[in-house]
Amino acid sequence: MDVNKPITNQKLVDIMQKMKNDNSKEMEFLDELLKAKFLCPDIMKLGANSKNNSGKIVLNEGTTIKLVGLSSENGKNYLMAFTDWTELGKWKIETNQQTLILSYDDYQGVILKDDSTYEGFVINPYGANIVLDKNLIQNINQRFQQMKKGESVMLGSPKEYPYDMAEKLNIYFDKVQVVKRAYLLWMVRGEEASYLLVLDFVGVPQTVFPKIADVCQPYLKGKLLDMIPIGTVFGKSAIENQQPFYQT
Repeated sequence: MDVNKPITNQKLVDIMQKMKNDNSKEMEFLDELLKAKFLCPDIMKLGANSKNNSGKIVLNEGTTIKLVGLSSENGKNYLMAFTDWTELGKWKIETNQQTLILSYDDYQGVILKDDSTYEGFVINPYGANIVLDKNLIQNINQRFQQMKKGESVMLGSPKEYPYDMAEKLNIYFDKVQVVKRAYLLWMVRGEEASYLLVLDFVGVPQTVFPKIADVCQPYLKGKLLDMIPIGTVFGKSAIENQQPFYQT
């Protein structure tokens, strides 16, 4: 590939920096995530008839490509997604390091395959270290598939209020002390209905939301669950005239 091709993703980098202190940037992050092009290290063995001319490789039969990942402390494998050459250099400083330019769709396509050995991917693992695991990727995919133009959204209190789930969430929030306020609503979007948690919290959705989802899972009884930060436009609108079920 052409190593001189500019890959910067500056808007995404700026948003990731702001997200450390402002969780209302989640939707901006997701928008930029879907548009971004990342550098993914790989090991490529060219087939006999492949060509490498002027920095452009023409791949023919027999070429193999292996994406390079990293392992977490608990032994799970993740792909790496670098926003620019500087971030890539924090991993390895090699003049001839092979890389592919991949999009979010490319990553999720590899990770969500039935035979995939990867648990997700990490954006700038030696910098911002934003982890997107399988559950979060599936949640992102579902959200953007359903957010169609003109789709109506109706919000209200759950007809059958999940008191057991709310009680467990209260206990969990008291324990971790990252959630300041929490609202539990029922959302109907298009043909699909789900619980909606609107949260005022400290941290970033990528680390906070999956743990909350784990607490809720035993009490969903087949129903879906969505979560959004209170600082988003939708979050602010959703809680109008609503009372939090949890507040510090």
